[in-house]
Amino acid sequence: MIRKLVLHIIANSAGLYVVDYFIKNFCFLAETADLCPEKPEAPILAFVIGGFVLGLLNTFIKPLLKLVSLPITFLTAGLFMFIINGFLLSLLVWLVNTLDLGPKILVLGDPAWATYIYAAIVLGIFNIFTHWLVKK
Repeated sequence: MIRKLVLHIIANSAGLYVVDYFIKNFCFLAETADLCPEKPEAPILAFVIGGFVLGLLNTFIKPLLKLVSLPITFLTAGLFMFIINGFLLSLLVWLVNTLDLGPKILVLGDPAWATYIYAAIVLGIFNIFTHWLVKK
């Protein structure tokens, strides 16, 4: 069980790094960094903390959201899951920044919700790839 938990934290941390790399408006920052467009290199601890918090959200909050949104998820053939994942990413950003865990996560963009949805799509594709890789 501990091994599975550690693997999930590593996978979430790597997924958040991929999101940080590909989505220019989604940035992990060190304490001293000011703005996102330069994309300063965030410490690995920032991604580990983000991966841990995202793992907690996926374990406790996501099943409830999936249950509540089951009819709309069924009607949209599962595409509503991207909205749920975007909401979980916004909750991740809020939690990490509010609890002052060290690093900050900055989300820019005119419609911030679009950045969350793009990040959820990238994270979802990465998760599909990692699950496929682990099964192999």
